[in-house]
Amino acid sequence: MPDNRMTKTLLPSQTDAFQREGYLIDRGVFSPSELSDLRALAERVQRKTRELLPPGTRYWFGGKDEGAVIPDALKPLATWGINEITRPSLFEPGLVNVFAHPRVHEMLHALLGPEPRAWGIKILWTPKVVGYDLHWHRDLSEALYDVVPNKPRAQDHVQFNAALNVDDCFLVIPGSHRRPLTEQEWTSVRQRSTAKLPGEVTTALEPGDILYMDAHTLHRGRSSVEGDRLTLHYSAQAQWVPLKEWGDPDDFAWISSDSFQDQLEPNARPLYARLRTAVRTDEAGIHNKEPTRYGD
Repeated sequence: MPDNRMTKTLLPSQTDAFQREGYLIDRGVFSPSELSDLRALAERVQRKTRELLPPGTRYWFGGKDEGAVIPDALKPLATWGINEITRPSLFEPGLVNVFAHPRVHEMLHALLGPEPRAWGIKILWTPKVVGYDLHWHRDLSEALYDVVPNKPRAQDHVQFNAALNVDDCFLVIPGSHRRPLTEQEWTSVRQRSTAKLPGEVTTALEPGDILYMDAHTLHRGRSSVEGDRLTLHYSAQAQWVPLKEWGDPDDFAWISSDSFQDQLEPNARPLYARLRTAVRTDEAGIHNKEPTRYGD
């Protein structure tokens, strides 16, 4: 994306708010022309997903998210997203280049430090057969929930939802990313509850807004069939975090290759080039939960 306009200044109070609350909304990030271009590319991936139903397609059907239980005729409209849009069959350089957008580039460096690296990226949209209502959770194994308060002060990861249409699907408990869960919150997690919790906030995004989040906040997603959500759901990590490779090995090799990175804008390439030099791990810990399993 061309750097043809001034970027907003990221105030220390914004980064402080992110650290304190576990999320931050940046308003009006994309210009009308940028928004139009991104929407067209995302809709192309959406159409291809509904036509081909490739691995990584997300389905929802009356509370069941497995494609096997959905009648074939309903599957295209029962989709609500697609994982790993960087794979060759779905790759649109313009979508990956969101990482190079001046404001996004500034934000990721402010939140993650000088060496952010790409993680998983996907697109989420509104299912058109049955709406979904996800239960309260953190994006990691429940066995690690009690470890969250002890993680380093330095931010290890950031996820962001870039709304291309109106999006009020994300609910969050501010400040829950660096503290133990309350007894009521634990009950909600264990009972897979969608009931209202004290302090919950619904994040209302207009087209062009971006919600940045720590995925260890207690949160959930919901979407009715009447909506028209179309949201880029991207993840990034700090380079100091041990890297657990994700997804199909061939697809991971592709995003690490020159052939992939040469198609990106210069400011997006380092986020993928750092995959090559990251310290590897085979264990999924608090910092490196596989990014394809979640997203709200």
